[in-house]
Amino acid sequence: MVASERAHTTSSRRRFLTGLGVAGGMGLAGCSTRNALVGDIASGSGTTVEFWTLFSGGDGATMQSIVSRFNDEQPLGNVQIDRQRIPWNDYYTKVYTALVADKGPDIAIMHQALISRFRQMLTPYNRYIDDSTASQYVPTLWKRMRFDGNQLALPLDAHPIGAYYNRSVFEEAGLDPDSPPTNFREFKNVCDTIVTETDANAFAPSAAMSPIELLRTFIAFDRQRGGQLFNDDLTEVRFNNPNGLRIAQLYHNSTGKYGWDLPNASASRTDVAFQDGNLGIIVNGTWYAAVLQTLDGMDWNMFKPFVAPGKQQNWTESGSHTIVLPRKQSRDREQTQTAVRVAEWLTQENPIWGTQAGHLPAASKLQNSPALRESPLWSKSLSKFSEMASEDQFAYLPRTPFNVNEASTWDFLLDIYSHSTSPKAGLERGAETVQGLIDDVN
Repeated sequence: MVASERAHTTSSRRRFLTGLGVAGGMGLAGCSTRNALVGDIASGSGTTVEFWTLFSGGDGATMQSIVSRFNDEQPLGNVQIDRQRIPWNDYYTKVYTALVADKGPDIAIMHQALISRFRQMLTPYNRYIDDSTASQYVPTLWKRMRFDGNQLALPLDAHPIGAYYNRSVFEEAGLDPDSPPTNFREFKNVCDTIVTETDANAFAPSAAMSPIELLRTFIAFDRQRGGQLFNDDLTEVRFNNPNGLRIAQLYHNSTGKYGWDLPNASASRTDVAFQDGNLGIIVNGTWYAAVLQTLDGMDWNMFKPFVAPGKQQNWTESGSHTIVLPRKQSRDREQTQTAVRVAEWLTQENPIWGTQAGHLPAASKLQNSPALRESPLWSKSLSKFSEMASEDQFAYLPRTPFNVNEASTWDFLLDIYSHSTSPKAGLERGAETVQGLIDDVN
């Protein structure tokens, strides 16, 4: 979902809102004609754009709906999208293999944090868009997709994390569900009260109970204390220090000294507990709101996760889905232009990516649209994410040259949470592992 975003600058403050059945697929190579010209794509006689995605669950259903609408309405003329969904665990390996073999799709979903790793295998958008295109997107997101002047992706969304809470558990504990905690003192009091007054557990920093999900919350809390994962040029690990150790200790205490959760690393355990009313607070991304909204009888809300111990500033972790143009030797300019138009339509014309999937759209007009602001998710989650965006409080997952989304890299966080290692030993092991990855690519 996540995010460092040391590229954050104060000058960008408040600008966010203002502003394989795979390899060898048909793709544009299957065009029967080459007359899909800019502004006259309708003159084409049957163009298919191959589009790889990794979305599943509600995200997958929403993207399927978007693609079906495109194919039904044909807004670009006789152009069709061939959507191919690849499971998350295999997605980037298959994308990498296909791109190395020059057999990638025409367009593909890619997390912003991984663009640096793939940048030599992507076609910049620069030649296929004009200066007005930038104005269609939130400025901070648009700039995050630029590398040395090349626009390597069109942003689809931002998907930061928030703290979701079960209002029924709050009420059972005698807490006011309309006054969620805003700092660590209040947060600890709420969690302690839930443990004391109910049979529910109080807090889990991850719904999937995976290393990557634990990393998202670690980044948010570490940044709130003034820490960061890496130095600015991404050459040195910076989380093995007192700030990082304090958050690691919080993880360890949550399942030990504080008794807020169980030292159990079973996948999805906390997600099930939260939805069953056996867990009070859980941290998850924008998409979780769409899941909770479908549950009959689930009385939930979300608060900004600015509750780290020793907080100095307000930050939450964020990721961003983008659409990239894989490099393709066999594709000519006209074919690429058609793919670009499709990517623009997907990112700019579909408010349901926010209203149904729960993400914060990257297109400015979608963020400000009545469809989004009058949707049920706006008051519960999207408005708070929007406020955090407007205050430049998103810490994006770093754009490292290695795969920062590889779960095994961060499994030391899960070991700390499950008490398989101490916070200090876990951090030291993690820092050594990550520094090794950095050194390997430098």
